[in-house]
Amino acid sequence: MAFWGIELVPEKPYTLVYDKSRGRLRISKTTLGIDDHLEERSVVKCKVGDKYPILLCSLRPRVKESCSIDVEFIENEDVVFEVIGPATSSVHLAGFYLANSHNGDNGESDHCELNNMKKAVDNGVEVNGRVRKFSNGLVIEDLVMNPEHVSILATPGSTVLISYVGMLKSNGLVFDSSFSKPPLLFKLGAGEVIKGWDIGINGMRIGNKRRLTIPPSLAYGSKGRENVPPDLEVVFEIEMLKILR
Repeated sequence: MAFWGIELVPEKPYTLVYDKSRGRLRISKTTLGIDDHLEERSVVKCKVGDKYPILLCSLRPRVKESCSIDVEFIENEDVVFEVIGPATSSVHLAGFYLANSHNGDNGESDHCELNNMKKAVDNGVEVNGRVRKFSNGLVIEDLVMNPEHVSILATPGSTVLISYVGMLKSNGLVFDSSFSKPPLLFKLGAGEVIKGWDIGINGMRIGNKRRLTIPPSLAYGSKGRENVPPDLEVVFEIEMLKILR
C-alpha cells in the first residue's frame, strides 16, 4: 500500500488522473484545515468521468472537523474532487493505493457487476433495493439507509428538515444547496416543494441519504428557475435531518 493525500481549497478542483500502474485508490479520512475564524460548513464532492457529482462528506468547525469514510475508486476514468465552503477554508483527504489483483478474474467480475447494475437501473429494476426508476422518469437511489428499527418514517403530512444540494444532470453544475444557509423545513406532500421531492422524500428515515434524478415535469418544467434552464433534468442529494409529526 502507498499513502495518498491532498488538500482541497474552494474553487480549485483537484483531478486524480487514472494510472493503472498505481492500483486502486481508497480514501479513508477527511479533515478540515486549520482556521479558527470560520463557522460555515465545508462539503466535499467528487465527479467520476462525465457522471454527475456525489457528496463525500460535510464538515463544520468545532462541530465535526473530521470524518472517516471508505470510498474505493475502481473506474478507469479521471476523478475530480472539489470542496464547497468559505473561501479561506480547506479540507484534507487521506487514503492509500491498493495493489492491483494478480487474478484477472477479479477485475472481470467487477466490470460485469458494474454493467449489470447499469442495466438494472436502465430497466427500472431494483439493485440491492437501493435504486428505483419510475414510469414518470423519477429515479430514487438510496445512498445511506438506516436500519428499520429507526421507526420514524417521513410520510405525506410529516414536517421534515433536510439538507440538500441540487445539480444539473447534464453537467453537474450546482445551482442550489443548503450548505451555505440553514437546512430546509417543510411539510411533505403539501405542494410546498417540487413534486419530485414530495414523491422522492416519502419513506425516508432520519439519517437517510438519497439521490433523486428528477425529470422536468416533476421539477421546474418549461419555465425553469434561476440557474436552471427550461426542460432540464436535475439531480438532488438529500439528507434527512429531522421528522416532525
